Amino acid sequence: MSNEPMRPGTVAFLTMLTLTMVATMAGTMLNAPLPDIQAEFGATDAQVILPVAAFTVMMVIFAPLAGWLCDRAGPARALLASISVMALTQLIAASSSSLEMLIVMRALSGAACSTFPPGVQRGLVILWPERAQASLAAWASSIGLGMAVGPAVGGLVTELLGWRWIFVFHSAVCLLLAIIVLLVVPTMPGRKAPLHGLGMTVLMATMGAVIITITLIGQRAGAASELVVGVLAAVGMVVIFRLAARDPVRLFEPRSLLEKRYLRGTVVAGVAQFVLGTFLICLPLYLGEMGLTAGTIGVLLFSMALSMMLSGGLNSWFAARSSPRLTMQLGLVLLVLTPLLLSAWLVTAEVTSPAGLAVVVVLLLLTGTGINAAQSVSAFAISRSRAAQNSLVFGIHNTMRFLGMGSGYAWAALMLPVADPLGVFAGAAAMAAIAILVVIIGGPPAPLV
Repeated sequence: MSNEPMRPGTVAFLTMLTLTMVATMAGTMLNAPLPDIQAEFGATDAQVILPVAAFTVMMVIFAPLAGWLCDRAGPARALLASISVMALTQLIAASSSSLEMLIVMRALSGAACSTFPPGVQRGLVILWPERAQASLAAWASSIGLGMAVGPAVGGLVTELLGWRWIFVFHSAVCLLLAIIVLLVVPTMPGRKAPLHGLGMTVLMATMGAVIITITLIGQRAGAASELVVGVLAAVGMVVIFRLAARDPVRLFEPRSLLEKRYLRGTVVAGVAQFVLGTFLICLPLYLGEMGLTAGTIGVLLFSMALSMMLSGGLNSWFAARSSPRLTMQLGLVLLVLTPLLLSAWLVTAEVTSPAGLAVVVVLLLLTGTGINAAQSVSAFAISRSRAAQNSLVFGIHNTMRFLGMGSGYAWAALMLPVADPLGVFAGAAAMAAIAILVVIIGGPPAPLV
């Protein structure tokens, strides 16, 4: 009789992917009921965005610490704790008596959510090492599913029961998932990951200053405030690198961030999120100006999310028969072409016709496929990089992913008032082109030994 431990089954695998989907839902389910929340609390247009922004900002700030927690406690324990905290904060958010209380609860939910990317990515590679590439492609697909389901669930629950019940529903789902994780996901042992308290604090503060600076620039908050927070971010970067050079064991070796697999994977993941953020903000506004209803726009965006979900198997198949690097490059080529083609199509008179909308759907399907390819292969590269074995470095990678999304939002906010579609979407295409150069320059990484 074999003494080998039982391999986790399909239920455990689907549970890990569902965790990602539910976490993504948490970030997108509040978009639909924002007008209802604004009306109830008497908030301004700027104020009502804060519950959404607080979630993303806290994910950026806590991402470095989340990577360490996943290593220290083990991915399964960290995920169980995070999903439990999210269940509690979402339930409290449902009873918010003021906008400020809602913002605080959303911020705490975002902090808890920061554990999901490193926890799920690490867990998939540890539990299913023989199919790491396919598992991470499925992980990227589950992000697309969460994006598709989040706004739809938020809108439907709001229509039927009111916006507060969104949090009740999500809290119940989180609680159920916590029970399932406890029952079916194997407990992966943690390890003694060193922690530099001062360094971690400075890194988190620096990442917070960076995302706030980017957000302020997008909102045209004014040169003075942008400069002050930007200087704090720059000083923080200098301090953290000096601390890391003095104590690389408890922090990280600064030169390790330049490892080819790690650097390329981080840049590509961040760029994919930048493109996604730009599309999610700009396309609905442009189509709304053309007279399309929210329902039609929702269906169009759903096509991109659906493609992100369903193209995982295709991208995994292609990577296995060619190479992950080629798959990543072709995905990025799509992310160069589709923003430019879409922006050119948006200025034609035929856009709102059935045939014109069919063209938009095709371009969004290709965009979703490119985003999935970029995200899944970059995640695979990170899982194989030596640098990311350091939990803090792995946390920095996920921070850059979240920053990519925030930067896409900021780019959209900055350019929409002053540029036509080509000027706005060209920024996304340019970022994808830069990512291609990063992947190509220097040739393939050295083989693993």
